[in-house]
Amino acid sequence: MNVEKIREDLFPVTKTTTFFDIANHSPPCVAVQEAIRGYLLDWDRLDRRGDARTEEAVECWAKLVGASPDEACSQPNTSQGLATVAEAIRFEEGDNVVVNDLENPANLYPWMSQRPRGVEIRMVRGRGGAVRLDDLEKAVDDKTRAISVSHVEWLTGARHDIRAFAELAHEHGAYLVVDGIQAAGGLKVDVKRAGVDFYACGGYKWLVGCSGAGFLYVRKDLITDLDPVQFGYRSVEEHDMERPRFKSSAKKYELGEPSYLSTVGTMAAVKMLLEIGPGAIEARVLRLSQRFYDGLEHLGVNIVSPKEREMRSGVVSFSTKDTEATYKKLRADNFYLSLRPAGIRVAMDFYNTEEEVDRLLSVLARE
Repeated sequence: MNVEKIREDLFPVTKTTTFFDIANHSPPCVAVQEAIRGYLLDWDRLDRRGDARTEEAVECWAKLVGASPDEACSQPNTSQGLATVAEAIRFEEGDNVVVNDLENPANLYPWMSQRPRGVEIRMVRGRGGAVRLDDLEKAVDDKTRAISVSHVEWLTGARHDIRAFAELAHEHGAYLVVDGIQAAGGLKVDVKRAGVDFYACGGYKWLVGCSGAGFLYVRKDLITDLDPVQFGYRSVEEHDMERPRFKSSAKKYELGEPSYLSTVGTMAAVKMLLEIGPGAIEARVLRLSQRFYDGLEHLGVNIVSPKEREMRSGVVSFSTKDTEATYKKLRADNFYLSLRPAGIRVAMDFYNTEEEVDRLLSVLARE
């Protein structure tokens, strides 16, 4: 991977800013911008081909996460993907869903909204910045219909062993639903190997794409079992006023026309990620984040992220004696990062450099 060429050709923002904030939103990417401009020119020529391009985008994302194209569909964002799944599950009164207190609200509200159906929401408390398997085991029983968890936690960067979580869910006849927005693109994802049932992901973070475009994976053998509660013209293979026939693929979970502009931009980003290589991206991301973690440890800073290497992702969070003041100082020094409830969140991607990590550590050392 030629990082300097990537920075020069694709991410010119790196010339003026140290961008450590992809966990919030992606940096401007030339490939994405060019794809959107090209789509607008095609629109001028009355040659949008929006549906064909959306299908191609879904195929690209499916390849990125190890799914087959018929198991993937377009969604406007992660929240809609998760809500689509929550509504499709055939709950009975007395069933429960297991979530945790580290989740972004996007992965809580879809399940909370099932309470009128008689569904109990069970909350597992995170420990050491992560959801621990033994804590999940205590919360799950044979009335559990779903465990919903982030592949990577948004506040702490904890990378969960979703394969172990899936095995636990399946032992009890439950589904594993995964919010993948902080993982897909920055880490190598293989939904088949992990055994997850559903995996939802928006385009505007680690996929380096746009708001308004996202994706949903549904395990193949579940597609015929679970029908969407809300459906539209994109869900249906054959129209009928009494009983429309749904598509036989995950496309049945699509609703209406997507944002074609966002979709073509995100597709360009996913193609770029595939060309660079998910394995190479993950290796670089983990190398940079471990370098930063080790540096923080050397400085004696309070690290919020898990200490276990196997839980490392591109996100490392920490706090100081005056976290807000430290954050303001870093922003004044042209570091682009986020202040979150858990502390200062630093998110490193493949276009970042060791020199940027060391410069951040050097500034913190002067605190």
